[in-house]
Amino acid sequence: MSGRPKRAPKRSRKYSEEEELDDDLLSEEEVPLDEDSEEEEKPKKKAKAPPKPKKQAAAPSTNSSGWSVEPPSLLYKSYGNPRPNTKIAAVDLDGTMVNTKSAAQFPKDESDYKWFNKSTPSVIRGYHESGHKVVIFTNQGGIKSAITGKMAEKVKGRIDAVVAELGIPVQVFAATMDDLYRKPETGMWDFFCQGHNGGVKPDLSKSFYVGDAAGRPGDFADSDKAFAAAIGIRFRLPEEEFGDMEGKRALPPGVMKKNKSEGGKLVAVNSDNSGLVDVFSQLAEKFFEDAKIDSKAKFKAISSNKVAAVLADFPAKITLNNLKEVGKLQGVGKGSLIKIQEFLETGTVSELSGVDDLAGVGKAAPQLKDTGKEMANKFM
Repeated sequence: MSGRPKRAPKRSRKYSEEEELDDDLLSEEEVPLDEDSEEEEKPKKKAKAPPKPKKQAAAPSTNSSGWSVEPPSLLYKSYGNPRPNTKIAAVDLDGTMVNTKSAAQFPKDESDYKWFNKSTPSVIRGYHESGHKVVIFTNQGGIKSAITGKMAEKVKGRIDAVVAELGIPVQVFAATMDDLYRKPETGMWDFFCQGHNGGVKPDLSKSFYVGDAAGRPGDFADSDKAFAAAIGIRFRLPEEEFGDMEGKRALPPGVMKKNKSEGGKLVAVNSDNSGLVDVFSQLAEKFFEDAKIDSKAKFKAISSNKVAAVLADFPAKITLNNLKEVGKLQGVGKGSLIKIQEFLETGTVSELSGVDDLAGVGKAAPQLKDTGKEMANKFM
């Protein structure tokens, strides 16, 4: 017999295929895992990020100099411990209590101010002495939203200096943006009444407001007058309270660039002043020509251009009756006033030839009632 081992009986092909098929049908749970294998970890869901905290509204604050902020745009400060009062003497600041020394539209620094006239401080002190509480309500739009910026510091420093000269208890509220606090809106007054008068309600019949923006010819607005009307208190002009203003009014911002047509010619805001504007524009051209021979004429040319621009921006019709107001405009000197009156009375200016009755108001060159400095002083 052979020593070879017996072979195992062969499986039928059919069986082998069925066995493999059964193995394929086993579920993953039924298939045994090797000892060294690890079950695959299912991907974990990412944890949600915590919600971002909502921005908190800016809170009221007070700095070391005593100035407080009522968000978003109101600055305020009390000087000398003012007491609650039913009688309020409310006053505007710029153009009413003070003007700029530099004659610029906006102050250049903390010291750029001068009183409306010499009597202004004593009149305001008189309000306090007569039993009123003095409160300044002022629009300071140059600050805008930068209530802690350089402009804000300059404005606050300037107000500090003005109030220090008064030497009496005063409260100040300054609106810095075009919102509910800006005059003629009553937000500043409401804020004062609700939390800064010791719970004492002002007596409107015994209170008043002094301001320069009254909608008069030459005024930039009527916001002060409208502010007083909305509150329900009497309105007074600085001229009524303090007397005539000393010095010149500032040039409106950009006055030399605006009111020009596409051709560069000045266009008067009030068409009745077109003749005067044309006369000073022609004088400027004449003096620029003269400057080719005499350099001193260049100064006259520049001055005439400035006067033309200022007159073009003047909203009211210029007449002999309001020359005093015109004479207060920055850039309009005594010599210019002489020419303005000459034109209003004759329809021409002697320094120009061929300018005949441009305004349509001239007569047959009547003799002027006043001449030289005497006439100019009458309106300055």
